Amino acid sequence: MLTSDIKTVLWDIPQDQIKTLPQEFIIQRALTYGGVRLITQLMHQYGSSTVKTVLHNMKSGAITQKKQYYLEQYLLP
Repeated sequence: MLTSDIKTVLWDIPQDQIKTLPQEFIIQRALTYGGVRLITQLMHQYGSSTVKTVLHNMKSGAITQKKQYYLEQYLLP
């Protein structure tokens, strides 16, 4: 995954601290603020089952219902 892509969703975290973040936090942030391209990159890097697990463990209001429906039905079936 490109560092410039992940910086778009981790804008408030200094560059040197990004590598120390847990993968679950990065995936949550990408699911909340990222687009389809970034989410598919995460699926390739961390595995679709990991991304799916993080999606189901997120709070119900963290992402819009429309986005959650799209992710569950089409991107992470």
